[in-house]
Amino acid sequence: MKRTSPTRRRRAVALLLAAGLAVLFAAPVLAHQPFFEEEDIPPDRPWAIADPTVSTAVYATLESPADVDVFAFEGRAGQGVLLSIVVPQIPGQESFAPMIALIGPGLPAAGGAIPAVVPVAPGEGVEVIPPPEGAPSTFFEPFTRTSYWERQERRVPLPADGRYRVAVWHPLGAVGRYVFVTGDAERPGGDPAFMAKLRAYWTPVGSSPPPPSVGTVLLWVLVGFLAGSLPFSVWIGRLVARADVRRYGDGNPGATNAWRAGGWKAGLPALLLDYLKGAVPVSLAHFAAGLSDWALVPVALSPVFGHAFSPFLGFRGGKAVAATFGAWTGLTIWAGPTVLGLSLGLFYALNATDAWSAVLGLLGLLAYLLASSAPAPFLAVWVGNLALILWKHRRDLRTPPRPRPWLRRLWRKGR
Repeated sequence: MKRTSPTRRRRAVALLLAAGLAVLFAAPVLAHQPFFEEEDIPPDRPWAIADPTVSTAVYATLESPADVDVFAFEGRAGQGVLLSIVVPQIPGQESFAPMIALIGPGLPAAGGAIPAVVPVAPGEGVEVIPPPEGAPSTFFEPFTRTSYWERQERRVPLPADGRYRVAVWHPLGAVGRYVFVTGDAERPGGDPAFMAKLRAYWTPVGSSPPPPSVGTVLLWVLVGFLAGSLPFSVWIGRLVARADVRRYGDGNPGATNAWRAGGWKAGLPALLLDYLKGAVPVSLAHFAAGLSDWALVPVALSPVFGHAFSPFLGFRGGKAVAATFGAWTGLTIWAGPTVLGLSLGLFYALNATDAWSAVLGLLGLLAYLLASSAPAPFLAVWVGNLALILWKHRRDLRTPPRPRPWLRRLWRKGR
């Protein structure tokens, strides 16, 4: 029997891990475009629905006995629009059943009573859709692992072109959480932070979500550290360039030396995978598992430290710049890595000492975090991130910052 060589086994492992990270990073597409009611949506500031035929789910709350939420959209004559209410199966909401009413041109003038705070203009009518009598049916949403009671649902043919509004209220003044759904055409979209916000939403009105258990946080720290410790640059260097990337440049097992060893064919996938091994675990912990606040701090740092101290390389590793980009993607989606990238690019263009460019780039990120009033846990992640970057670049930081030759020439010409 022919045995598989260790080199081939390592290559297969590298490819399988790369494929696994790519699959994990591709987030599942929800059937609805989900959003959350971040601020109250009263009659004078209705929630604007871009297309009533596209399946949109707004996770909202009736917070007080007098609360009335209003949604608005533009419709066409003859267009059928699906309107429905489902109620999350949160303790205490077993009998919670809001009313909804469609208000707009061409509807019946005496279609039902609605709250007085919702104005009805001349030429507009009202169609009230009450919840059905009897016990509601239930359904389970597999992606979010949540269950709901199905209340009213009706497909309404719009009688005229114009602006329509949907009012949601409770006739007895009960408070509770509900999901207003309109349309049934599935399109990708919605709030990218949906899963992170769902955990806080899935609590009785007026209460706070319980903190995650220590075991849950430790599990995600372990997942993040192991993901970050995967030495993709070393494996891809061997697979593509038949070389040890640690014998190139500064000896760092990172994407830059993978590029030196094998060109873009090795450097580009190494850079992408080093980024993903930071982005994937932090994104999953934040947006899928719903970890937030201080529980997210060790999780966000774990892949960065895993990259820097990889057990696969004798607890030695790279300088963690690409993994840093990934971790901030998991925290802020696009804002953090964009600001960090612009800062790094600016200081790299001005300064010839790469280690100082990395540190100054992180200072640019700090300026953004402070200007945007980022929460304290994000600042704690930044401090840990900076400490690691300083440690990994400690030898190179002995060389002071040096301006690029073009900047020195420009300075001489200006004198």
